[in-house]
Amino acid sequence: MRGIHETHPNLLLNVIYHALGKRNTRQESARRDDYLGTMNASRGVLLVALAILAIAALRDFARLGEALPWRQLYDFADFYCAGAALDRGADPYRYEPLHRCEHAVNLTPAYRDDPRRVVPAPLPPYDFPPFMLAAQTNFTFARGLAAGAIVVAVVLSMVGLALCAVPFDVAALALVLPAGYVLLNAGQVVPFALVALVFCGVALARRRDRLAGVLAALTLAEPHLGLPVCVAVLWWRPRSRASLVAAGFVLASVGALIVGVAGLTEYVTRVLPAQAEAETSYVYQYGLTYVLHALGLPPGPSLPAGDLSYAVMLALGVWLGRRVAERLGRPELIAYVPGACSIIAGPYVHMVDLAFAVPATAVLATVLRGGARNLAVVALCLLAVPWIPVWIAKKLFLAALFVVAVLLARLRAGPAVSIGTFIGIAAIIYLLELVPPAPLVATTIGSFAPSDLAQDAWRAYVAQLPSPAPAWLFVKLPTWIALASLLAASFAALRPRRPAHP
Repeated sequence: MRGIHETHPNLLLNVIYHALGKRNTRQESARRDDYLGTMNASRGVLLVALAILAIAALRDFARLGEALPWRQLYDFADFYCAGAALDRGADPYRYEPLHRCEHAVNLTPAYRDDPRRVVPAPLPPYDFPPFMLAAQTNFTFARGLAAGAIVVAVVLSMVGLALCAVPFDVAALALVLPAGYVLLNAGQVVPFALVALVFCGVALARRRDRLAGVLAALTLAEPHLGLPVCVAVLWWRPRSRASLVAAGFVLASVGALIVGVAGLTEYVTRVLPAQAEAETSYVYQYGLTYVLHALGLPPGPSLPAGDLSYAVMLALGVWLGRRVAERLGRPELIAYVPGACSIIAGPYVHMVDLAFAVPATAVLATVLRGGARNLAVVALCLLAVPWIPVWIAKKLFLAALFVVAVLLARLRAGPAVSIGTFIGIAAIIYLLELVPPAPLVATTIGSFAPSDLAQDAWRAYVAQLPSPAPAWLFVKLPTWIALASLLAASFAALRPRRPAHP
């Protein structure tokens, strides 16, 4: 009996604690249900808001009319005519027959109102065979084929990033405007260099170094973008060297067969320097040379400063890409980081080149954590907005906001970062649209011999453009901030990780 009397209080306490535990469990369960209900309601509101924004963005985009990207391809005529010149045995870099052909196929007011106008086709000779084939068909059909090829290249770039563990929807959102819209609108060859860069990273991630070497060489479709990638892969991946050198030799041989050794020499020693000089003050440029000239420095010192900065960023990209790739276990960054560094500073960074920074930024935004990840997410959102086209075409405003909003929601950067980034981007676009850019229209002044480089006429045209308003520098600030944030996130990834607390 004694044992029963002594244990009775403990039994009573157990009953009380058990009852209280059930009550607490019910309260916690109720609170959890309330929290989940609130979260589901918040997600529902967010989805509805994004759906409304998407519908409004599509409505505005459809109203672009003749400005829709597949109706533009404004640079394709230059490449088509260069291909036609080569097909007839002429020099594709000279004023004639490029000038005559462009005026025959390009019927826009820019050509009708400027009889001496010519836009150069400063592509390396090995890029021209597809355009030589295209020139054997009518211009409209060839332009349609080019548009289809660009769309395929951009979609493949999205798929390639997904193979590198970037969620496909994040890759698609990040590339749809700076690659899909801008590059299709321009009719450029950059998307083909971009898809080579992306799949070079895929090959590195899968330890297919020989294939990576071939793909690195193909990024030389745009030499100033591909050179840092080739140096990095050649330097850090010994097994890629033979295939990269062989692919480079094939490209050079194709170029030599098309234009001869003299043509290759002309391209390297005359065409590239003349193109950089012609665009020193062109408002669509983002390089250091343009910035220095816009701040009052003459072209003489601005161009060497841009060249020096390109060399510095090439070396930095090659070193940093390897270090970040090792720290994060992401071999694709060996190619992606140098690719991004190719458009930081430099003598020639055109608006159409900016998509080359997206692969590195998308990978970092996916794999980093903490403050470094926030930097990468902000950089990706800023790069996803094609600032100059959005400024010029107000109907892209909602499309840009939709892309940014979904990227922030998908990457879960945190309320403060997400709200701040979205409001900041919306405010900058709104402020820019309060001071829309004046039309950049000029007439080419001077007379040009058929044997002159096309860049001579282009330089004369650029010189006649009105002085750009300060807003032309302001509109580039978000992109420069994005590139600086990308570098900062890369360096932050190199910091030693703090040990977990026990």
